[in-house]
Amino acid sequence: MAPQTPGYEVAAGHLEKFAGTAGDAGTEVQGALDGTPRFEGWNLAPLAGVPLVGLLFVNRLNAVADTWAAGARVLRETLASDSERLVRVAATYVQVERANAAGGKP
Repeated sequence: MAPQTPGYEVAAGHLEKFAGTAGDAGTEVQGALDGTPRFEGWNLAPLAGVPLVGLLFVNRLNAVADTWAAGARVLRETLASDSERLVRVAATYVQVERANAAGGKP
């Protein structure tokens, strides 16, 4: 007897695991986004002795932080929406497989 090939339920399980991984990655990106430093007035005290250099340094770091934050938001939203789509696709695969096994239409 030949081994059975995995059906849609096995593929759906893999999709659900991948969706969970994508969702977890989105959560981690949000954590990195929350931890992105920005220099504000209260943490500029060490640079007070060198105002011009300090301001150029602070503006550059804030520009980098803003760019990172914008990219991280896009990545987080993409991972979250793709994760939700993958869960729906996996559920549809299982539903179709069960309907086909029962001899009905999806």
